[in-house]
Amino acid sequence: MNANTKFGVKEVMDVILYDMKTGKPVIFFDTLKTSNLEMTSEKVYARGGKGNSKLLIWDLNKEGKLTIEDALLSPKSLELISGNQVKTGAQTIYHREAVSAVSGDDAADLTITLEYTPNEAKENIIVYKANDDCGTAIAVTDATDKTVKINKTAADSATDFIVYYSSESTADSETYVIDADKFSDTYKLVGNTVIRNSTTGKDEAFQIVIPNLKWSSNITLNFAAEGDPQPFSFECEILKDPKSSNMVELTRWA
Repeated sequence: MNANTKFGVKEVMDVILYDMKTGKPVIFFDTLKTSNLEMTSEKVYARGGKGNSKLLIWDLNKEGKLTIEDALLSPKSLELISGNQVKTGAQTIYHREAVSAVSGDDAADLTITLEYTPNEAKENIIVYKANDDCGTAIAVTDATDKTVKINKTAADSATDFIVYYSSESTADSETYVIDADKFSDTYKLVGNTVIRNSTTGKDEAFQIVIPNLKWSSNITLNFAAEGDPQPFSFECEILKDPKSSNMVELTRWA
């Protein structure tokens, strides 16, 4: 290959993370929007003479940063960020349900049928008139499975209500926990992409290997009523390879 051959870099990488202890792949990213590699260093100077000019320069504190943006998030991505494995099992789910009541068998009661079976005893199920949400609660006189009864007189002719309660999810529910004392781990990263040869106009295989990458524990989840969905951004620190002084290896291989 001619050392003066020029290339253009544009295409995003597909990224594999490997466990540094076992050498096994942990996750594969193939929905990235951007993958930006940045290397920086600091300079210190020897100065002297008239005007205190710079006489010598030393480079030090070389640092590397990899920022990737993923269009999609997976359970495995959340495990990497949080440092916790996804938990599978029933969890408490909290509900706010808008419902209409009908007259029950007892002329003094109104009957409400909920979508889920409440965890709470009847005295802890909270019912408001729809036009008084979070105002004055109406006492529940009975609760059996999904059926809740309230006193018709207390409802004051209302037929529409808001009910606050909780229920148990199914046993296969997945819970992603972000806690205070666990953080993301360190991995070996392999990124595959193509670069374009300016002479031939052809794309050629290009691989980036980062032997020691501290994955980011930062994430922003953007919940918005309008606009395009936002990608998930991960800003990772590049460390020195424990077995050498290498930080990044870039290979044009085919």
